[in-house]
Amino acid sequence: MTVMMTGAVVICMIMSMKGLFSPARPHHRYLSFTYFIYFGFLYLTIMIGFALIYLLMDMMNIIIITGENSPAITYWDKFFTSLYFSGITLFSVGYGDIVPEGAGRWVAMLEAWVGYTIPTAFVVRTMLEKDSR
Repeated sequence: MTVMMTGAVVICMIMSMKGLFSPARPHHRYLSFTYFIYFGFLYLTIMIGFALIYLLMDMMNIIIITGENSPAITYWDKFFTSLYFSGITLFSVGYGDIVPEGAGRWVAMLEAWVGYTIPTAFVVRTMLEKDSR
């Protein structure tokens, strides 16, 4: 069941990033409020998606992050800790108060890579659309 849920989360994240690579040309300026909102929701989707992946891995008793307050914290505490770690990793801040362990290192590395490539994809797409006019 958790594998299916993880797959659904990954599919949702991929579908939200699909807009970066769609060939449709915008009918507005390149730096607009629409793009700002789009990227805000894109980052929010990716951050929540990876937080759910961390949480699902934790539910499967895979140790992925350490540094939480106590091992007997509630489900919501685990969710918000995962969300916090996901946001810090996605934006490459990395305070060090929560550290990935085991398989969590690979997931965190993938999330950091996604966090770096989203702005790059936006710049490349903008330049390609500008050259095609």
